[in-house]
Amino acid sequence: MGSKRVAVMRAGLRGGSALLATMMMMGTAFAQTAEPEGETSEAIVVTGSRIPRPDVDSNSPVNVIGSEEIKQTATAETEQLLNALPQAVAGSGAQSNAGNGSATVNLRNLGAARTLVLQNGRRIVGASQDGVVDINMIPPSMIERIEVVTGGASAVYGSDAMAGVVNFVTKTNFEGLEVSGQYGLTDRGDADRYNIDFTVGGNFDDGRGNIVFNGSYYDRGIVKGSARAHASLYLVDAVQGGKGVLVPGGNGVTPQGTIFTPALVGKVDPYGNTIGTAGIFFAPEGWRAYKTSDGFNDRPYTNLQMPMKRWSGALTGHYDVTDNITAFWEGNYVRSEINSTLGAVPMSSSGFLPNFQFDLRNPYLSSSLREFLRTNLDADGDNLVSLNINRRLLDFGSRTDDQTREFSRYVVGLRGALTDKLNWEAFYNQGHVRITEVQGGGVLIDNFANAFLTNPSNPYDCLTTDTRCVTINPFGLMSMTKPMIDYIYTNLTNITVLDQKQAGASITGTLFKLPAGNVGISVGAEYRKESSTFTPDQLYIQGKALSRSAGIQATGGSFDVKEVYGELVVPILADMPLVHMLSFEGGIRYSDYSTAGGVTSWKAGGEYSPVKGLKIRGLYQRAVRAPNVVELYSGATNTAPQATDFCNATGANRTAAERTFCVSSLGVPSSVIDVFQQENVQIRAITGGNPNLQEETSDTWSLGAVFRPDFVPNLQLTVDYYNIKIDGAIAAFGGGLQSVITACRANLSMSNVFCQPLNHRSSDGQLYDVPLLNANIASMETSGVDFRLDYKYDTGSFGSLSYYLAGSYLIKSVVQSSPIVAAVDCAGYIGGGSCGNANPKWRFTQRLTWDVTDAFQVSLRHRFIGSVKDGRIAAAKASGAAMPLLAVPETGQISYFDLSASYDIDKSLSIYGTIDNLGDHNPPFQLYERDTYDAIGRRFTVGFRKRF
Repeated sequence: MGSKRVAVMRAGLRGGSALLATMMMMGTAFAQTAEPEGETSEAIVVTGSRIPRPDVDSNSPVNVIGSEEIKQTATAETEQLLNALPQAVAGSGAQSNAGNGSATVNLRNLGAARTLVLQNGRRIVGASQDGVVDINMIPPSMIERIEVVTGGASAVYGSDAMAGVVNFVTKTNFEGLEVSGQYGLTDRGDADRYNIDFTVGGNFDDGRGNIVFNGSYYDRGIVKGSARAHASLYLVDAVQGGKGVLVPGGNGVTPQGTIFTPALVGKVDPYGNTIGTAGIFFAPEGWRAYKTSDGFNDRPYTNLQMPMKRWSGALTGHYDVTDNITAFWEGNYVRSEINSTLGAVPMSSSGFLPNFQFDLRNPYLSSSLREFLRTNLDADGDNLVSLNINRRLLDFGSRTDDQTREFSRYVVGLRGALTDKLNWEAFYNQGHVRITEVQGGGVLIDNFANAFLTNPSNPYDCLTTDTRCVTINPFGLMSMTKPMIDYIYTNLTNITVLDQKQAGASITGTLFKLPAGNVGISVGAEYRKESSTFTPDQLYIQGKALSRSAGIQATGGSFDVKEVYGELVVPILADMPLVHMLSFEGGIRYSDYSTAGGVTSWKAGGEYSPVKGLKIRGLYQRAVRAPNVVELYSGATNTAPQATDFCNATGANRTAAERTFCVSSLGVPSSVIDVFQQENVQIRAITGGNPNLQEETSDTWSLGAVFRPDFVPNLQLTVDYYNIKIDGAIAAFGGGLQSVITACRANLSMSNVFCQPLNHRSSDGQLYDVPLLNANIASMETSGVDFRLDYKYDTGSFGSLSYYLAGSYLIKSVVQSSPIVAAVDCAGYIGGGSCGNANPKWRFTQRLTWDVTDAFQVSLRHRFIGSVKDGRIAAAKASGAAMPLLAVPETGQISYFDLSASYDIDKSLSIYGTIDNLGDHNPPFQLYERDTYDAIGRRFTVGFRKRF
């Protein structure tokens, strides 16, 4: 948009924020988990069980994000509703720039693949071959409420529910026409968001049926890393004077280019600098030894907010076929366009061009460097020398990833009453996703090599007979001409198709009545088939191109599962002295997978209420997760994780035994072992599927209490302890490349299975294409305490106040990537190669809302994220290594305040405004990842709702 328009919008939004900021307020229940006593509320069927009960009565800890919280948050990004939950570690979202562009939810930091996502209690087709659902496919305007149960729930809903379940309940039984829209941007005038949606519905056939249509359009603008100082700096840890400090750094693959070979180490450049293991750098003043300060800062080029356009339509309804049978249907279609951007492609000949030859007759090579290389490398005088060239192809521009996603899903079914106490339901659910991904900024590997071999009779022409080829000029910043770029540049197109089919039938209700109450039951059977194909660009398959990946192989496969399940709630005693209620809950599910075979999950627990208003609840659950298509069948794929090869001459405490092992067993040439240094911080590895995988298993138990005292009306307090342990977790072999290297180092023998992959090396000893196929090799354990408080107070003439506090204290979050590697406890840590997203020990959200009048409401939300330490500290503690000297060892506490207000102009028209991150807090410097912390800054939103 034009600068004048931005200025006007900023002024208007700031004016609105000033008005909001003068309103004294604080907030209502973020999660409408239960109505305090004295309130009337319809019982909710929650995700913790298929047997209808109010959610606070569930024996699994359950949070419900109600329609009021959805309205107050005023977001068009569904993940923002979930990321504020203390039980959720931020998954991918708008601020992510890696992955596949999805927005995901990650309960308990156990991975998005271990959180089951449902819509109206039924599965949703995944947006990638790991089965993880893109919750962008469910616009908030469709959502009535979100039910979240934490802890294993496989006995209730099947595989994938190891960390918990998120169930999106969508709107039904709507009559009339409602239109709403909103616009938002930051106080810097960027990160703009537009959203418009409408809902129309009504009854037909004398009220026997109802049909509802919802349509929406959402447009989110781009923000580059260069727009924020915290996202554009590249600082690295160093030790100076015995203290950790931050110094300017960057990626060693630079747009100016470098060349390296061990034979040049120790030589002197024209400026008197000694050439080290990073080689020669093409600086503006001429070629010289590479310095750390020459590193390339790619952070300004990446997306800080991914742009997205989304069109969605949903059609839901039901019709009473007879007095006892109702037909129902759901249909969804969503099309989204997403773009993510990375820095320019890094091309390294050692990683992709074995036996690469550098032609000294290149006409763009300076005469002094030509003579230097000829003297030191060209012993046979043929003008061809073996060395490695690294060049970040900034001449191409950034690597882009333009995705078009088409999601469709429909459900049809019948339900009715079997008796006056038992209901039945049968349904069919089918989902389809097609993702077309165009990656820009790629390089043709063979053409890159061809462009370095010159025609002796005309060095500006290539040796190859391909007339399009011209000799390349890689020496210096932006040195390539258009013909050079055209010859080596390429786009690549990948296509992913996913299908899900599910059919099921169930009977739910009251089996019979005991003196203490009704015996609840739910029994059913389901069939599900998952299939998907990933077809990468042929240039990827043939290993002829490099962009975001390299050497990707096609993946295709399917599996199906037949399941039967049952749940039972039995009241044992009630209305006795010291026994207001005592009941038992149990459930079991048997699943027969075409891949993993037969598996059983189950649960057992119950509740004890000594007096009215106090309930003690507990549950033990055995959950399973069967391997998904990508874990089973994915083709070999190149990745580039950060890792440190212990064969490095300058590696930490490399021993004489390691030196010998690197030469005798791992393939490092003896001629370079004393100066050997890995060329890049990232090392190519090969990951892929394993059709022999078995299921993961987890054991979850929780113990808690619900307190609703009669002497304080409208007060509710819940506290729950949980413990989840997962065995046989599926992960890349050894838990990743660095873990494999560490495990080999602990036992230097080729009989050690963790050493065997490390002999995949180039002729000069560089690790590449290390095979790390999937295995049931990891384990995870997490435990903590969740707490929640709800209170509502009527002030009389001053309206009413509602307060909510939901928090979590994390006791431990242990990850062991393989049995031979030390387990790392990531509770209270972030990153560092072991701990991933921020995992603070303390986290809570609170909201206080003032309903000033029936028409006017103001609300303040406070999101608190406790301090976290650098994950390298956790890794050092686990391994017994020395503590790293770090300039920024921890983040400190972070608090975000979000202000909102709404006003009903009349019964049909409402306006509202929000200010997120009211204090404009930057993320913690150096230690942050974009999904947990706000990387954008203060944001304003204004909107309206009009009903006709």
